[in-house]
Amino acid sequence: MIRLALHDVVHYRREAAGVVSQVAIGIALFVIALSFVGSIGQNADRLVFGSVGATWLVEPSADAALSFDAATAQRFSSASGAESVRPRLQLTANISNPNGTSARPESASVSLIGADLSAEPQLADNLGLPAERIGTQHIELHEKTASRLGVTAGDEVSVSVAGVEISYTVDDVVTPDIQSFLMESWAIVDRVSLAERVHGDPGSVNTILVDADDDESARAGITAAAAELGTPSTVSSWSETSWSALMLGPKIWGILLVSIFTFTYVVICIGLTSLIYSAMLSRVGDLAVLKAVGMRGGTLRRMYLAEVVAQFIVGYAVGALLAVATVAVVNFLEVSSTDSAFAFAVGSTKLHLDPSWWAFAAPFAIGITLTGAVLWFPVHGVSKQPALTLLELR
Repeated sequence: MIRLALHDVVHYRREAAGVVSQVAIGIALFVIALSFVGSIGQNADRLVFGSVGATWLVEPSADAALSFDAATAQRFSSASGAESVRPRLQLTANISNPNGTSARPESASVSLIGADLSAEPQLADNLGLPAERIGTQHIELHEKTASRLGVTAGDEVSVSVAGVEISYTVDDVVTPDIQSFLMESWAIVDRVSLAERVHGDPGSVNTILVDADDDESARAGITAAAAELGTPSTVSSWSETSWSALMLGPKIWGILLVSIFTFTYVVICIGLTSLIYSAMLSRVGDLAVLKAVGMRGGTLRRMYLAEVVAQFIVGYAVGALLAVATVAVVNFLEVSSTDSAFAFAVGSTKLHLDPSWWAFAAPFAIGITLTGAVLWFPVHGVSKQPALTLLELR
């Protein structure tokens, strides 16, 4: 039966080539689309859980500060099994350019982020900075804030925060790879020096980011560790914070793309079944001959479906190779742009496609199931007809 099916495919190679090419195009488009969806999802995860926040947030209940040291970090890690514990001191501040001109605004409101980049490698990587502590007199400015004030690396700026005036030297003007409207107002300095200047305590923080599992066991452990801080505090999952809004755009974008390309792929599969069915009707004479020499209807059905499956698998392999080649070329070219529309669509200033196993498995399962289900009934109907009836249909 398999030999007859393969012989039939070779004999009708033009029709087989049409089927294979149609499957290949559909598979390639679907895999590339799903790879893009997976990429923007990963960018959103890296933004929320690596740059802006973490799985869990611990912050004081009132306008106060928490005391943090190495023992506190160890306590949170042991209680929740956290991969990392990242303290920050986040304050609202005004930053000004003392050498500015009348053409520039006198100051800009920013979120002054006291952080230790040596303990936050993902944030440092997103900002394009080395994963090491920022100098005590240095500040990292977002390019939009720097442009607004008319400053660049090496310039002096004055920061007014909590009634304290601090002079900083701009260490670098950064454009995050994975952008967010929240980070546009960030100005990053060394946490320890900021805490000492503002609160007189180098261990003073008002945000503790805990990278632990998002489950009730981790919540209980983090809550227990927070109770030992000595200051009333609240524990929130990332989904209970404003960070969750950062995931909304990528989710909508992903759902839209998946819906569009799934519909397109289903249409291609239905068109494919029409093509195969038309090819089958054009060779009913051959089927009549096979029936006349004694081939059973069940064998005929299995033979024809084997042809369909063989053509689909060949088309799938070609489409998968085409998709892998396209992904490799796109990643090799390192397509990037700082345009806001590009960053919104991709979720980053760099386009990097990263296909996962489900990007290949989903179209294969959808295609083979839909094609087999749609073709089963006409193939079953034709195979049940006597040889003379098939000759009349011819």
